[in-house]
Amino acid sequence: MSALSKEALMASLEGLEIARTVNTACSVLAVYEWMITLDQEVFAPLETVGHNATMIIEQIEYFWTGKWSLERILFFCNRYISPFLVMFVQLLTHAFESANSRLVHQSGLGSLFCTSAVQFSFIASILALGVIQAMLILRIWYLFPDRQSIQYGMIILWVCSMTISLAYTGLIMKSLRLLDRETFPLGPGCRVARPVKFWRMFMPSLGLHTVLYILTAMRALRNRRLLMDAPVLKRLIRDGGLFFFVVFISVGFNTLGSFLEHVPQINIPVIFSNYLLAVTSMAMSRIMFSIHSLAFHLGSETGWLLSNVELRRVNWRKGATEGELIVECTSSGQEDNCFDLESTLHPSDGTVRSQSALKVSRVGMYNDDTIWS
Repeated sequence: MSALSKEALMASLEGLEIARTVNTACSVLAVYEWMITLDQEVFAPLETVGHNATMIIEQIEYFWTGKWSLERILFFCNRYISPFLVMFVQLLTHAFESANSRLVHQSGLGSLFCTSAVQFSFIASILALGVIQAMLILRIWYLFPDRQSIQYGMIILWVCSMTISLAYTGLIMKSLRLLDRETFPLGPGCRVARPVKFWRMFMPSLGLHTVLYILTAMRALRNRRLLMDAPVLKRLIRDGGLFFFVVFISVGFNTLGSFLEHVPQINIPVIFSNYLLAVTSMAMSRIMFSIHSLAFHLGSETGWLLSNVELRRVNWRKGATEGELIVECTSSGQEDNCFDLESTLHPSDGTVRSQSALKVSRVGMYNDDTIWS
């Protein structure tokens, strides 16, 4: 073996070890994230004030109760299937040493298993990323309740993105080639040759996430005057920006690394580790916990809260009692907005209530000194 071949083999071996380390780290991080956020999945803190003005912390059931909805199904798919896929990829790079035995190698069972397992990991990762994208599109659906062109346009864009990604994944799956274990004795685990143009699998996702964040920012910045006093708008900007940053960095690094075929220390971990799915899955779970926590804090439901993110363009803030919002109405042009708000929230007996038990008391102008005029 020439010196150049030895150097290339050592570089590939180093890249494989880095990929194994990254997979192990992602698996541990996924389990750790699940453990520290399990209480947020099952319970949500709800603060109530008793007659003695003592703050009582109650625990109300969070994601595990109520009727099943598309939002809950997508949440649980992302919450549990994505970590499973991350750990499955770790097994591919660490276990299955029996495939090295002479009997299995000669029978071809090891090659058949490894080929199918790697193909499954590729296709399942794209589908899991599609679930995350569907969760974001559902947020856009709530944010634009009166814009069907945007709602259905995003669904069409998601279908196109998934179709392109799955098509490129299918091409990569067909071209997979197992490495000869006698020529490349690189230890345990399934080993396949690096597919070419691996970046094509994830570029549609990057474009879709860019459009999703632009729409989120447009919705939040539609009325900038209310941005500083609207907790939902601020939460959308913050969470959407952080998530897009995570996706952009992850997909960008994945794309760049797939081009660096002459740097196996980067190229191999990019292709044969599932850090992209692990990072985006955990970030998406955090976004869901964040918006649900805010919805419960305001005494509302997530879908209703996002659909009425500006409460018809009036200033509002949390009231003294749980589930109460204080709407600021002035005589300088916002009075009509208050009537719009009442027609939206279905007033009854002097108290404006939403269909999800969110109530708004309209009693005048509220100032920072809690004095009503």
